[in-house]
Amino acid sequence: MFSKVIAAAIVLASVSANAADNEFFFQSKAGQSDVTARLGLVSTATEAKGASEETKYTGFVTGVAYEYGINDQFAVEGALAFTSIEDDSTPKNKTTGLQDPTVTLKGNSAMGASTLRYGLGIGLALQKATTDGDESSAASGGFSFNPYVGMDTEAAGGIIGGRLNYTYKMERTTDVEGFGDVKTKGGNVMGLSAFYETKVTDITFGGALNYVSTAETENENGGTAIDSYNTLGLSAYSVMPMGTFALIPRLDYDFSNSEADKYNVILVSVAGRFNF
Repeated sequence: MFSKVIAAAIVLASVSANAADNEFFFQSKAGQSDVTARLGLVSTATEAKGASEETKYTGFVTGVAYEYGINDQFAVEGALAFTSIEDDSTPKNKTTGLQDPTVTLKGNSAMGASTLRYGLGIGLALQKATTDGDESSAASGGFSFNPYVGMDTEAAGGIIGGRLNYTYKMERTTDVEGFGDVKTKGGNVMGLSAFYETKVTDITFGGALNYVSTAETENENGGTAIDSYNTLGLSAYSVMPMGTFALIPRLDYDFSNSEADKYNVILVSVAGRFNF
């Protein structure tokens, strides 16, 4: 269950696939640079099926992203994030360190009253994952590719839309203390989101429903390392513009996991975005 909580926290902490005129699909304007820094606190309570008691996890995630608008249609983003999360066991299990850096190409195309959104993110495996006793790194140990497609349109006094994304994970290598390199494969992720945003004066308020399906992860001999599972969650956020700066508070809450009797993963974060 610990690995699933870490995976959920990393997903919640990551910078979402973005595009032009709403926050869910934020995309830098042509010729503009945007720098977004974010700090989030993680608090969870989970209980695996058949377990006699729940486990709690606490920690933080922080990161920074730089994005540049190539033209009105395309933008490119690079992002770095650092994670530190531990449980309440004795001794504590802890995951800490840099996540895989990501580079994302984003695009949008007008389609009548709607806008098509699409892009491709790449997770860069610059180092092996490591496990040393009760401590693990946040790096995955393998490259990943994350294509997405979505659409939004004005409706109901705001903007509604949705996104389908798929993360394909290449073979990953973990340096396990006392065992050497351990290889795993699979664990691909499909995500579906639906969102709605509206403005009150110049402040944006938005919310999203997120469904994530994670496939089984296999070890190198074909056995199961992590079972497949699904999660369901909600996101609520706001954008408060202040000239060339915007304050972006956010709450992400995953409340369901198909392989857990209890599963609450909460991330409260705040970001600041500068453009120039």
